[in-house]
Amino acid sequence: MTEKLEVLKKIDPLLFHTKRLIILSLLIAIGPLTQGNLRKKGQLTWGTLTAHLKQLERAGYIQQKDVISIYGPRVLVNITEKGLKIYDETLLQLKEFIDTSKIDSD
Repeated sequence: MTEKLEVLKKIDPLLFHTKRLIILSLLIAIGPLTQGNLRKKGQLTWGTLTAHLKQLERAGYIQQKDVISIYGPRVLVNITEKGLKIYDETLLQLKEFIDTSKIDSD
């Protein structure tokens, strides 16, 4: 039990939230997205998206940039190198937690 808790303590609390993990996963899988596309693909409300993007940006995991598209002004969201690194670390830590949680079938 203690080993499992130690593994959980290693995980960045910011990414222990499902919606923030989904946001970074979409940015990695698809690439830079406008806030609108990110909201739709992540099935998030505007308020939820805005709050989570602020937290991710404050931590340096994403960058938001005003751009002009053929549809007018948009905000483009992109993951940073720091965001990629913490995302990879988080997935490894989650895998480690899952591995330590498996029940011996023998």
